[in-house]
Amino acid sequence: MAKLEGFPTDISLPALARYYTFIEVGKSFNSNYDITWSFQYKLPSTSFDADVKFLNYELGFSTFLTNLTGPISCLPGQYLGDQDPEHILSAFALLTEGPPTEVLKTEGDSTILLEGGVLSGTLVKVAFDSTGKYALTGRDERPGVQPNKVLRESIIVRDFQHNLLAYNHLSSISTTFSTISTDTYRTLRFRYVDLGRKLYIDSRESDTTTYTLLTSINLGARYSTLSNIENIYCGFSFCTPISANYAAVAAAYELSAKDFFLRDFHVEGFEGSQVTTETILTPQLSVVPTIAPTTVSNISA
Repeated sequence: MAKLEGFPTDISLPALARYYTFIEVGKSFNSNYDITWSFQYKLPSTSFDADVKFLNYELGFSTFLTNLTGPISCLPGQYLGDQDPEHILSAFALLTEGPPTEVLKTEGDSTILLEGGVLSGTLVKVAFDSTGKYALTGRDERPGVQPNKVLRESIIVRDFQHNLLAYNHLSSISTTFSTISTDTYRTLRFRYVDLGRKLYIDSRESDTTTYTLLTSINLGARYSTLSNIENIYCGFSFCTPISANYAAVAAAYELSAKDFFLRDFHVEGFEGSQVTTETILTPQLSVVPTIAPTTVSNISA
């Protein structure tokens, strides 16, 4: 199947594929404080053709924190809206002196980039993927797993360097959330806490008001060396199918989901660029002097 115009050759999608990315730019949040966001989605079983086995459908969606106000150079397919590695705004490519100037490549045809320590793109991203292909290794030395190691119906977490922080079957972390498909609205909640060191992911089914913890992710050390993390936005991306390598376009399109519903996208956090700190002074503790005991003798009752 021919690649989609303008996309890398490893993205293989039919002409009728559906994919989009949006970023909620109404408010930006300071990632030095907790950020919590949630949304509801529904992917009913009626979204799949009757002649396609349920386990063969291809759909993925992801949510992320970013300091970009628009999905610049985002890629569909197994990248689920990730920014194109060769268009990372926080880095620049090494060029030859020229003329003409040319981008220097490694032996594996990867662009040599110099990081500037500036975050321009995704801070953290969580994907729910029926194919598990969001965890695949990719071009420009993108870390990940090999094709024979993909896990269907999985949850995947990547950090701002695209490192694979978590990858597991949904059924291994939840008894009620074992597949992405759901005939009723399911709520997902994400809590970015502890100065960016921890991410909690919760879910809630439509018949309960109580959240269940799906997993907690250690994000590692705080990204204190990154700039522009005081203006963080929340985003969402979607794609169906994911990577349909079939000879006939129609056959590939049959694997896509027909209906996907998203509602109540909600974000909470601290707005502002100043990090508030406070020194708490406690009164000096009183000291009980140590007095040598006096021995008393010759006392009778």
